[in-house]
Amino acid sequence: MPRPLPAALLLCCLSFPASIFAQEAAEVDESEMATSEQDLGVLQAELARIEAERQRLADELASGAHQQLAQLEQENQALRAERNNTDLQAVALMEEQRQKWFLIGGATVAGSLLLGFLAGKAGGGRRRREWLN
Repeated sequence: MPRPLPAALLLCCLSFPASIFAQEAAEVDESEMATSEQDLGVLQAELARIEAERQRLADELASGAHQQLAQLEQENQALRAERNNTDLQAVALMEEQRQKWFLIGGATVAGSLLLGFLAGKAGGGRRRREWLN
């Protein structure tokens, strides 16, 4: 019959592998932590670089947009002035055309009256009053 091992020896044997595993786990955790800290540093540096680039692009966009806005406002003012000049010219031409047609109409009426008066005189001295019967 085998001899029973003392409880202290059994406890020692069982705890020894656990302590080895704990040391290995601590070493693995330390190396993983160092790697994680390095990764964190790399990621923070990348974040800072990207944030600086984003800020630069935002500033460039803002200045470019402001510049473009000023240019568009100037162009808009120039186009409005040109439209106002064109509208004034169109109104002047319309007024000139109205006056021309008014003169043509007045001359037509005056000519018709003169022709009618002359035709009445040239027809002779007698008048027909047949409608008075």
